Amino acid sequence: MRHLHSKVQAVLVLALVGTGSRLLCQEADRAAKIYADSSKSIFLIVVKSEAGDVVGQGTGFLVQGGKIVTNEHVVRAGNIFVDLGAVRLPVTVERVDVFNDLALLSASAELAPKPLVISDTLPAPGVSIYTIGNPAGLQRSISTGVVSGVRELSGRQLIQISSPISPGSSGGPVFNAAGAVIGVTVGILEAGQNLNFAVPASVVRKLIRGEASASSDLSSLMERVDGLKGKRSQAQFSTDFDSAWKKLDRQIDELLQTALDRAGNDPDLLLKIAAKAAWQNADIAVSAAQRAVRAKSTPEANLILGKNLKIKATWGEVSEKPDLLELAEQAIRSAVRLSKQPSADMYFQLADVLEDRGSIAEAGTNFRRALESSKAVGDADTQASSTRGLIRTAYSLGKPTEVAGWFNALVTSGQAHDLDWEQNGRRMDKLGQFKEAGQSYQQAAVLGGTWTNWCEAAGSYALVAGTEDSVLASARKCVSEGAGKKDSEKLLSNAHRQIASVLNQRGVYQDALSHAREASVLDSSSAWAFDAQAEAL
Repeated sequence: MRHLHSKVQAVLVLALVGTGSRLLCQEADRAAKIYADSSKSIFLIVVKSEAGDVVGQGTGFLVQGGKIVTNEHVVRAGNIFVDLGAVRLPVTVERVDVFNDLALLSASAELAPKPLVISDTLPAPGVSIYTIGNPAGLQRSISTGVVSGVRELSGRQLIQISSPISPGSSGGPVFNAAGAVIGVTVGILEAGQNLNFAVPASVVRKLIRGEASASSDLSSLMERVDGLKGKRSQAQFSTDFDSAWKKLDRQIDELLQTALDRAGNDPDLLLKIAAKAAWQNADIAVSAAQRAVRAKSTPEANLILGKNLKIKATWGEVSEKPDLLELAEQAIRSAVRLSKQPSADMYFQLADVLEDRGSIAEAGTNFRRALESSKAVGDADTQASSTRGLIRTAYSLGKPTEVAGWFNALVTSGQAHDLDWEQNGRRMDKLGQFKEAGQSYQQAAVLGGTWTNWCEAAGSYALVAGTEDSVLASARKCVSEGAGKKDSEKLLSNAHRQIASVLNQRGVYQDALSHAREASVLDSSSAWAFDAQAEAL
């Protein structure tokens, strides 16, 4: 019986080995057939810069109508070519679905290979799949795997596959056993290892038919803009063209420009782009807002246009500023006129532009309107900004009593920060109210202002009799917090000299001499420092 059992086991092992060998042979034959039928319809996509340098590579495949499907990120920037071996044929982007990372290309000449068949069914987990791509430029490399599952990731459907995807393979077709395309490879999920995905064929069909959603497309672009802004915030700021910061900055501009190019005349999409580009690229922001106004002149569209024109005037060429501010005023006035009940922001933006254009009295009137409107809706930020505007306009009109009243209102509201106190110190200095100026600078420093606020406080207090203790306290804080700071020498010299002057008055000559000498070392051009030395000696 033991002998018979051993024979049965041997027969079973041989049968299993034979079955496995046949399956492997069948799988190899199937892969070979798919490759033979389809590989000629799969191309290497090459992207070149304006200078002619290769800046990207990927995979594309021929579909009905002589079009080529690939990933959107492959063809995002540069001139696109299909490598046909002997020549590289120029192609253009006909349509994109950024949300699903797909692009449809048109070739400049007819392509001879037959188009691939696009499946109309979603594959089940476990079925065999075959991918053909150009990893690292190695053209038409085939690999096999299985469908690991169908997933919902970041709001879109993806097919998880076990076939490896390397740089250069992106945009390649994923075949089922019948040789039909069931998806397009899109890359590796960064959070894990060997997690590769493909966009389902149903999405490819929509792209070919022109049914990709512009809204989802732009939403995806805006998400990528936010992601790049986050990365840029972690990079060291630099104006060097090749720096990481500058490269990310250019990528953000490129995405915003792409979004603008694809938004058409949809006012809602254009306004989203204008808002996103506001502090990034004023030209794109203004262009998007202008197109939105032309498409549909609403209060919101005119207000956003006015805001972006104001930003462009602030940071753009000086020669353009007057014209840009005039256009900004016109746009915001249109927003107010078109609105049944103008918002606090509309009044504030109008006042802000009028102030820049020198119409101070009218600016003050609109700051008041903005203040009242913001109080009515409980908008504390606009209320504070409007109060600051009223402080500035009252000061420009030479009304110190109003300035004091509005500043006290800002302080009472709890919205006054260090910069507000610093600016109040500047105003008090110009009005000759030096004790109040010193107190304002001191408060600015306490609220988290810069170390120089202590130096300014000491300088103002030094002009008022009876404030010697305040001079000493502020000057000593200036010295302790400013020591070693870049370009601090003159301020520290003044602080040491002010300390020396007070100590001389009090007869503490040895300490006064020490501070006076330090002052002259820090700034050898200071006559007052040497005078304090002489007095101490």
